[in-house]
Amino acid sequence: MIQTLKKVRMKQFGNSVTMALCAAGLLLSSFSANAERLNVRDADIREVVETVAKITGKTMIVDPRVKGLKVTIITAGSVDYTKEQIYNIFVSALQVHKFQAIESNGVVKIVPDQQARSEYSPVNVENLGDYGDRYITQVIPVQNVDAQQIMNVLRPLVSPTSGHLFAVQGTNTLILHDSASNVRRITEIIDRTDKANDEEIEVIPLEHASASEIVRILESLNRSGRQQQGNEIQEPRYVADERTNSILLSANDRQRVRLRALIGSLDRPLNSMGNTKTVFLKYAKSEQVAEVLSGIGEIKQKEEAAASGRGGAGTGGAVAAQRSLYSIQSHEETNALVLTAPPDIMREFDSVIRALDIRRKQVHVEAIIVEISDNKAKELGIQWLFSPDGGSAPGGVVNFTNTGAGIGNVAAGAISARGTEEEVFTRDPETGEITGTETRRVGGDNGAALAEVLGGMQGLGLGVARIRPDGFSWGAFIRALEGVTDSNTLSRPSVTTLDNVEAIFKSGQEIPIITGSTLGDNNSNPFQNVERKDVGVMLKLTPQINEGNYVRLDIEQEVSSIAGSTNVDVVTNKREVKTSVLVPDGGMVVLGGLIDDDIQQSSQKVPILGDIPVLGHAFKSQRTQKIKRNLMIFIHPTVLKDDAELRELSSAKYSYIRAQQIEQANRGISLMPEEEAEVLPTYDEALVLPPTYEQYMKDGSELQEDEGEADEK
Repeated sequence: MIQTLKKVRMKQFGNSVTMALCAAGLLLSSFSANAERLNVRDADIREVVETVAKITGKTMIVDPRVKGLKVTIITAGSVDYTKEQIYNIFVSALQVHKFQAIESNGVVKIVPDQQARSEYSPVNVENLGDYGDRYITQVIPVQNVDAQQIMNVLRPLVSPTSGHLFAVQGTNTLILHDSASNVRRITEIIDRTDKANDEEIEVIPLEHASASEIVRILESLNRSGRQQQGNEIQEPRYVADERTNSILLSANDRQRVRLRALIGSLDRPLNSMGNTKTVFLKYAKSEQVAEVLSGIGEIKQKEEAAASGRGGAGTGGAVAAQRSLYSIQSHEETNALVLTAPPDIMREFDSVIRALDIRRKQVHVEAIIVEISDNKAKELGIQWLFSPDGGSAPGGVVNFTNTGAGIGNVAAGAISARGTEEEVFTRDPETGEITGTETRRVGGDNGAALAEVLGGMQGLGLGVARIRPDGFSWGAFIRALEGVTDSNTLSRPSVTTLDNVEAIFKSGQEIPIITGSTLGDNNSNPFQNVERKDVGVMLKLTPQINEGNYVRLDIEQEVSSIAGSTNVDVVTNKREVKTSVLVPDGGMVVLGGLIDDDIQQSSQKVPILGDIPVLGHAFKSQRTQKIKRNLMIFIHPTVLKDDAELRELSSAKYSYIRAQQIEQANRGISLMPEEEAEVLPTYDEALVLPPTYEQYMKDGSELQEDEGEADEK
């Protein structure tokens, strides 16, 4: 009875839904008691949402942007679906049209894909098959591989519009947000790839061969095989233990068996007790390495001699000592070593050569020398000269020397220019009688002495005088000067050198300095001893790269210049720093500096008269000079680890000089407009080698053939 009532009610319910679907352009097939079938043909998506909501009993909220789409759902006529299956079909249809159904607390929101990522979704679902195409968020732990690495592989499989995948490095997990069906597919892929590596580490001791040499051969084989196959997955790894002469091998089972057999084939004794080998060095100098090997050979020979002495006496010890003989020859022309030694010593030699013959890092050191000086000077003085009768009788002078040339020097130069007066008589040539007298001035230097005095004077020199031949005469000389001198000198010497190799950079002049002289008897054979001295910028350093790319620098920095000359010889300025510093790669350190303030005041005056207020300045000479000097020396080292860094630095310096040349070439050559200034080629062009002789002849012959064909045409 109850079952019959259910069928009647379901039938009534099915009839009402069928009428609703027909009105909306839908067709809902007949129901069974626990199943339904749904066919939708070109129906409006809002009507589909409304119909599914009635079937499933779910409350649905539709985003305003969900409109204007036609939906088609065709189900098999012989298959009955539950309400949950119909809802999953509905979600799949939404996904096809770039929409999603977000269910939370019994309410389903229909939103576009772009917005669904920020909405709520179930987390860590156990049965993924029950969720169909509904979007979920799954936290997937990764046990054996790197989560970041596997994320890069799986990212193309995630839905590009609404899916999201990222790795958490701290816990080595993946967080995946996507449809449940796609999450299930990606989870299965992770389960198949997240496998423990079957590599094991095996220690293989060697009896005859050198472990480091065998490792070098295996790495060379592995490198060539990788280049041919292009596969870097699960490559074998091997490390040489020099102390026990063993190889630590890490590989999977198949590779380990193959490599163990190969190592066994190489670990065989030599046919003779001694052998000769030629080793061509790549970076180290052969003569320096030969000295190191000689010291090692002596130690090994003493050890073997001691061991043979303990083992027995007589001929046995002599034979053992003879077998330990070795020979090391350096061939500088090819930078090679010719070695002859027993196998055990030869292995030691090979190990030392590989450790020493490495490419060393380079260091580019730039010194920045800055000197800023400010020189201010003020001078003011008044000097007097007077005579009671125009200069014929003794007079007086007020002469000061702290401001340069004094009035006495000026007067002496004027007197030398004037000369002396003398009377010249004229006679009658016939009678010889004196007919008259004439006054002439003789003995003057035409102002040479006065010009020398005034030529060395700086500032204002003003002379005022009143001369009376028969009365009181006077003269005054006023000297005034105010000077300001600013200088800003910047020197940036730089040098590049290898690690632990001394470098010297010099830029300047060699000036002669007299160190002694001899006149001889009666000046018969005079001569002078002259020594040449370097004047300019000198940078001498030895870099040492420490752990962590710190650079230790032993530096000698010198800056010298010509300050002037004296009656004895040339005066030079010299600034020198000698120190050792530790600087990080690319850092900067100040080596030293000088901040100098020098104030000098000089005053000369006439006693009593110079102390009179205001009027005393007429009998006084004052000079004040202030010199302020700032000198700093900085060092900036840069470690050049590889060719790329060396090329970058060289290219920057090269381009800077080339830009200066281009700027000068654009200005042209003065008075020679037809000439062109030379400009460096670009950095890449400068690195291209010129053609060989064969290539030059080949290109020339091809050019002649092309010209001949052109003439024929």
